[in-house]
Amino acid sequence: MNAVNSEIQYLIAGNPHTPARVLEKLTHSASSMVRRQVAANPHTPESALEVLSQDNNAEVRFHVAMNPLVRFEIIQRLALDDDVTVRLTIAENPEMAERILKQLCDDENPYVACQAADSLSLRRYKQRLIPRHYRAM
Repeated sequence: MNAVNSEIQYLIAGNPHTPARVLEKLTHSASSMVRRQVAANPHTPESALEVLSQDNNAEVRFHVAMNPLVRFEIIQRLALDDDVTVRLTIAENPEMAERILKQLCDDENPYVACQAADSLSLRRYKQRLIPRHYRAM
C-alpha cells in the first residue's frame, strides 16, 4: 500500500462518521496505524473490536481497551494481556468494572497493581461523594 492510501485510510478509520462496514474492512488493513485508529473509533462494531483485540500489535490492543464501547468479555481477556501497557490502560480507568480492577491489583507488574488499586480507591471515593439516591439514576 502506498503512503497516500495509508494516510487516507488512517483518516477514514478515525472519522466517527465512517460507516460500520468500512470500519470492518479497515480492521484487516496491513497498516497497524490504520487498525489502531479503527480500534479507537467509538463507532467500530463489536465484531471488529473482537478481531482487533487479538491483533499482533500491542498498540492496537491498547486502543481496543480504551474504546468506550468494548464488551466486558474483551476487557476481561485484555486484562490478562502479555503487554503491560494494555493491562496498565485498563488499570488506569476508574470506571472499569470493579472485578477487573481487583484482578489487576494482583498483577505481576507493580505499576499495574498500584494503578489498579489507585483506580479502585478513586472509584470508592467518588461513590461516597454521590448520595445513594442519585447513583441509581
